[in-house]
Amino acid sequence: MERKNRYFIETFGCQMNVNDSEKVAGLLQADGYLPAADASTADFVFINTCAVRERAAEKLFHALGRLRKLKRSNPSMLIGVGGCVAQLQGTDILERAPYVDVLVGTHNFARVPELVRQAREGFAGCAVDLDRRADSFAVPTSEVAHSNPVRAYVTVMEGCNHVCSFCVVPRTRGPEVNRAPEDVVAEVESLVARGYREVMLLGQTVNAYRHGATDFSGLLAAVDAVPGLQRLRFTTSHPEHVDERFAETLERLPRLCPYLHLPVQSGSDRILESMRRGYTRGQYLETVARLRRRVPKLALSSDVIVGYPGESQQDFEATLDLVDGVGFDSLFVFMYSPRPGTAALRLPDDVPDDEKKRRLQILNHRQQRDQGRHNAGRVGGQEEVLIEGLEADGRAWGRSRDFKIVHVEGAGSLGEVVRVLVTGAGPNSLVGRAMPATNSLTASSAVPIL
Repeated sequence: MERKNRYFIETFGCQMNVNDSEKVAGLLQADGYLPAADASTADFVFINTCAVRERAAEKLFHALGRLRKLKRSNPSMLIGVGGCVAQLQGTDILERAPYVDVLVGTHNFARVPELVRQAREGFAGCAVDLDRRADSFAVPTSEVAHSNPVRAYVTVMEGCNHVCSFCVVPRTRGPEVNRAPEDVVAEVESLVARGYREVMLLGQTVNAYRHGATDFSGLLAAVDAVPGLQRLRFTTSHPEHVDERFAETLERLPRLCPYLHLPVQSGSDRILESMRRGYTRGQYLETVARLRRRVPKLALSSDVIVGYPGESQQDFEATLDLVDGVGFDSLFVFMYSPRPGTAALRLPDDVPDDEKKRRLQILNHRQQRDQGRHNAGRVGGQEEVLIEGLEADGRAWGRSRDFKIVHVEGAGSLGEVVRVLVTGAGPNSLVGRAMPATNSLTASSAVPIL
């Protein structure tokens, strides 16, 4: 029997990068490849890159250095690079890593198998496709190899029309392109038919979605109505696109989970203006108040950048004050780093690294403290948990409707929705015990979890 080739994918970045890697994996499997346990046993290794955070290129070349050693011992192994760093740096990557065999941009994942075949057949040089005009949604939905057994990602839009001064996404992903709502609904229907209980809609600024007469609230309503779907989520949102209609949609739709990632980036009006975020501190707080009037128990997470050019101690304290006032359920804090091709690159990176680290540590410490207090207040309560995985100690784990990780004793199978009595809590997760089966909702139940 002929041995089948094996692939291994290493992914850097956000959920959209994960979904892109799932597309590549599915396409390779359709082309006859099998997944490898690690890079050392693979015939083709693909690195899917992210350029949003600092040292993205260095992270890539560090990984490529490790793969170069493997390739020396196995010359037939092919190496591919794709995603945002590939789109941003293009063929310059080959100057530092001439042993790369395949190079694809953010719009060209559908061509990976073809490019691998070219490289395998002795194509002269690296097989490259960085065409920004390619169709971002060209990968058939049936080919996507979803990596989570319970939750499936569904990309509904690509690109971003905002001009935030620190962000490289418009350069790597291009302007907004929206999928037809009927295509999104059809994909969700197929996922539900295959047994997925939850979908997460993805976009760089997902709540800016509009296709013809359908805005994002309309798309959410159409997906929420898919029979058999139990939970609906989405990420990432921009505060500018949160209006009363959007807030009312969060309140009204039964399967839409009460969780929203809403990046603020800074609590200082002066820094927000320099970042070109399009809102003030006061407007962000008004947006939060509007959301919580509609959904009082809405869980909010956010992104914050510390050490942005010109950020003074007073600016940082304004951010601390906003974070304390909002009471985020989780917070992702990043140190500013200059990104190529961004407007902020023209500004002096004048906050020392040690000061950036200090501010990051202060914010993270406060957030961990506040999360611990908030989670401790949930002990003794009940949560509806969708089981996503099994642990070595016999417990299971899953997420509550507001996206909190819950470790569960006495839980059932993957995809089961279990009512859990919370018995313990830490800053990042809850611990609980599955309640009697008469109080549980099975995976096959069509009743929305309220």
